[in-house]
Amino acid sequence: MEPDHNHIRQLYLQQLMDRLSEQEKLELEAAMEDPGIRQMCRDLDELYASPEMRELLRERPTSTRWNELMEVIMEREDEPVRYLTVRNLVAAATVLLVIGLGTWFLWVKPQQQFINYSAATEKAEKSYDIRLKLYSGEEVALTGPESNSSRLIGDVQLMSENKTLRYQQRPGGGSLWNSLEVPAKKDYKILLGDGTVVTLNSSSSLRFPFSFTGNTREVEVKGEAYFEVAKNAEKPFIVHTPNGDIRVLGTSFNVNTYEPGKTTTSLVEGSIKAVAGGKEVLLQPNQEASWKTGEPIVVQRFEASRALSWMDGVYFFEGANMKEIADVVDRWYDVKMVYDNPAIAEYKFDVKLDKSRPLEELLAVLKIAKGVNYRFEGNILHLQ
Repeated sequence: MEPDHNHIRQLYLQQLMDRLSEQEKLELEAAMEDPGIRQMCRDLDELYASPEMRELLRERPTSTRWNELMEVIMEREDEPVRYLTVRNLVAAATVLLVIGLGTWFLWVKPQQQFINYSAATEKAEKSYDIRLKLYSGEEVALTGPESNSSRLIGDVQLMSENKTLRYQQRPGGGSLWNSLEVPAKKDYKILLGDGTVVTLNSSSSLRFPFSFTGNTREVEVKGEAYFEVAKNAEKPFIVHTPNGDIRVLGTSFNVNTYEPGKTTTSLVEGSIKAVAGGKEVLLQPNQEASWKTGEPIVVQRFEASRALSWMDGVYFFEGANMKEIADVVDRWYDVKMVYDNPAIAEYKFDVKLDKSRPLEELLAVLKIAKGVNYRFEGNILHLQ
């Protein structure tokens, strides 16, 4: 049976504070026979070597927030942390513990000011309305005081509720295209006329008709979206992207076009066909196809829990450089990262970014793990 690392970790922390019972001491000694457990305990020794850390441990050794924040840099115990030395890992963990203990440093040193750039807190001076641009040129705001409402616009009844748009078009209505635009910091869902559900990530748009006529169902996406396509063997569903098309009959898949000139589509179930540069590739579930303008389509397997984590407000970065992280920060926090020190752009991290958490939690990791300092100028974040 695999040892319970979390339980053993708590026992060892209790031992550091001389709070183990005799039975718990015997349990810990037996667990220490495992080499992996011994290494974990050596790391804990280094982490809590200083008197200050021992004192913090005594104050709140089992903080729930500490456990959450540790996932930022110690996400999987069975894999090595590839880009942080033990010393940097210890330092980063120290800062995360401080954050987890109720922003301890903020109370001890009130002169140190932090700006809360939480993705959940919108700045009043800028609008983040989700908008539906109708074929007539009219714009309809889908967020704000009237976001949960039903409105008749021309021959279409719009119903927006719980971050989802539904609609009904009167018989004989037209099939001209409309555009659903989701700004930075937001996400939104739409139920199309054929029953297909599309979930849009931040800084994304979907062009679509209220009614699908002819022999196909066609839409156009920019940014990132997850499709749950209603089955209709007689009327294929086609997703147009800036770099090629995706053809389906009925399936679930993700499309990402954030990177200019590149499209990635990840198939969850069913089958889809990626079409680009005169070539076609048929995908099977758990395969994704990526291609750039003028280059062949590349197919590989993917992990759905990671590729689709954005729908739960989470991004997982593995060996990611700062540009990759900065792109998501821009979309989720509406903050532009610039590098006063160009070398920072090539730093690599394994990190988890939670959309609901303040941006300074990520900045604390960057500062301690890699010595990255920062300053804000409005919505511009300078990394130094």
